[in-house]
Amino acid sequence: MKTAAAPILKLSARVLVVLLLCAFLLPGCATTNKRRYKSELRRVLDQGVVLLGEKKIRVERKPFRSDCSGFVSACFWKIGRELTLPTAQGSSGTELIYNSLKEQGLIHKRRRPNPGDLAFFHHTHDRNGNGRRDDRFTHIALVERVDPDGTVHLIHFVSGKVRRDRMNLLHKNVIRDPKSGKEWNSHLRRGGGKTLSAQLLFRFGSPLGKGGAR
Repeated sequence: MKTAAAPILKLSARVLVVLLLCAFLLPGCATTNKRRYKSELRRVLDQGVVLLGEKKIRVERKPFRSDCSGFVSACFWKIGRELTLPTAQGSSGTELIYNSLKEQGLIHKRRRPNPGDLAFFHHTHDRNGNGRRDDRFTHIALVERVDPDGTVHLIHFVSGKVRRDRMNLLHKNVIRDPKSGKEWNSHLRRGGGKTLSAQLLFRFGSPLGKGGAR
């Protein structure tokens, strides 16, 4: 019995050491990952702010397409992050980014996104010129911040330059708060029918992963 008990005691001691190491190291890893997430988020958003008002997208002398997908690609290039995978397919830059994030399980349906998320829109313009609202993945925007009332502040390339706009999924059919006058939703399409940002939203994606998920 003594001979059989010795290996068990040694194994138990090893398991205990491993558990103690995990208990010591894992919180440190979590803290490091959170710090990295916050640092990358800050750099992405700062790059978006720097580009406000710009008509040509360029970061550190590197040119990007001067459109909505080129803008968000430039912001994430700042942290060395490519938004499109070689395996992704799509008919536009926005759809390529969406399918790349979908392959990685980074698309979500939450009404309240995180700063650094990407907002994907359908039908923001008549891309194929057929007069119908059948144009998918026509626009993409970067989430800058979210107010307590659910108003999402977006930075995006639209109408020839980078600018800020707003969206509120809790009041998707209303332009402004009737009491305060605060803008809830910006127009993303000309003409009649559904033209507001919240009405045209399809999904959100999280290129930075779930580090900021609530």
